[in-house]
Amino acid sequence: MWCRCLGLVLLLMLGSLGVGCSRQSGPPAVSGTVEADEVQVSSRTGGRVAALHVREGDAVVPGQVIADLSAPELVAQKEQAAAQWAEWEAGPRAQEIAQAQAEVSSLESQLLQARDDARRARELFQTSVVTAAERDRAETEVKTLEGRLEAAKQRWELLRAGTRPERLEQARAQLAELDARLAELRVAAPGHGLLEVLSVKVGDVVGPGRPVATVVLDGPLWVRVYVPQTWLGHIALGDSVTVQADAFPGREFTGRVDQIHRQAEFTPRNVQTAQDRIRQVFGIKVALEPGEGLRAGMTVEVTFPKLPADAPQHPNL
Repeated sequence: MWCRCLGLVLLLMLGSLGVGCSRQSGPPAVSGTVEADEVQVSSRTGGRVAALHVREGDAVVPGQVIADLSAPELVAQKEQAAAQWAEWEAGPRAQEIAQAQAEVSSLESQLLQARDDARRARELFQTSVVTAAERDRAETEVKTLEGRLEAAKQRWELLRAGTRPERLEQARAQLAELDARLAELRVAAPGHGLLEVLSVKVGDVVGPGRPVATVVLDGPLWVRVYVPQTWLGHIALGDSVTVQADAFPGREFTGRVDQIHRQAEFTPRNVQTAQDRIRQVFGIKVALEPGEGLRAGMTVEVTFPKLPADAPQHPNL
């Protein structure tokens, strides 16, 4: 009788150990959490939160506005840049061109008079009526007026030619940059998904790149599990696996081995002994079939069918 009781206790103990690894007899299972792609939605332009258009838990679609930011200084900069571009595009006013032309005509008349004066000064110097200094001043006046006339002609030609095309392109580029920064003040959803976390409130000042919300995107789901390295000989890319979730008792889902990490984790840097090596684990990413009811955050157990039922367990799994 005592032997029977002892045997029953041993069977119960073995059974309880099996429950922690798998829901059913057969290959052992490992636990993981269903994951999905998520995006930290932010703005490249900082500003104050002016309005929020969604709440946590809301479904969002591509382009749906999550939050509006306010940055009055950017609006002022755009108005200034737009005014500058309009001025350059219009070019010089007719009055400015006429004024430059009148200056050229005036200098031409002054130059003619100065040349006559210089010629007379040279003649009078020959007869000793004027000094050499007076002659030199008359000739210097001619050179001065020639330089002023040349500069005035260049200003006149520049005004007639209008604004340089490169300057107009620079103004357009500056306006485009400001338009892009202003567009960033509207923080929108990148795709279909669920708004999981709203990180700001109306009135908060948000810096460039600071997350405004976290959106879990609709799309492929996966689960990442960790297995002992002794299992790797029975697991290959593309293998079909069985997935069971606590939310769906008795129901099995299908997955596929999508990635096997090349480096071990949860192990000392330098592995020297066999006892150390059995503590190594490797991450495995299992892609789940879409549309089967699984959701991000669910806890699941993954079973690898090719794994022997007596596969050695990791002491920490």
